Amino acid sequence: MRISLAFDVHGTLVDASSVIDILEECIGSQASEVLDTWKYKQREYAFRHRLMEEDVNFTVCSEQALQYACLYHKVDIKDEEKAAIMDYSKALPAYPEALDALKALKQLGFRLFAFSNGPQEEVRSLLIQAGLASQFENIYSVQGTKTFKPDPEVYENFLRYNHTGHQFTWFISGNSFDIIGAKNVGLKVVWVQRSPDIVMDPWGIEPDLTVKVLTDLIAFFKDKI
Repeated sequence: MRISLAFDVHGTLVDASSVIDILEECIGSQASEVLDTWKYKQREYAFRHRLMEEDVNFTVCSEQALQYACLYHKVDIKDEEKAAIMDYSKALPAYPEALDALKALKQLGFRLFAFSNGPQEEVRSLLIQAGLASQFENIYSVQGTKTFKPDPEVYENFLRYNHTGHQFTWFISGNSFDIIGAKNVGLKVVWVQRSPDIVMDPWGIEPDLTVKVLTDLIAFFKDKI
């Protein structure tokens, strides 16, 4: 069976941190503080909605988190500015090496998948605009499952839907919670640690491989053919 490579999207294929540019335009010097709170609350709200068994997509969580971040930091922001920030977050740029890495891995014969907490059509549109969508066999979203990564059900659903076996699937992500979630269900995992300042949650669960950029995957997986 061919090996499948499942890629997280935000923070792995596309640069979620680039949203700081539009935040600085809209709110100035508080942009960095707002961004940190926004990112933290996105995940918290996703987990809370899951515990409440509410069928809410991740964009709603993100909108609510942005609203909270602005309230928390007492930022005076207009509705049209919030809309502009959300629009920007749906059209993030690919990391510079992402396309070259995906092309090389596809040419080596691996099955490539995008795997995201975001709504299906938004993720597809994001990857199209980033110039990456054509490299994937499928773009898989948790939409409609009433849950998000790192719920084990999400990873199991991905494997079933795409007909990939645990022993033939590697999961690649730049997010610690995602790496731990995938490893928890028995997947082999690669952590894309783009900065030495980013640390893995100390849960005693370690990635099978750590890389700095996606092109580092090519030599490693070439030996897996």
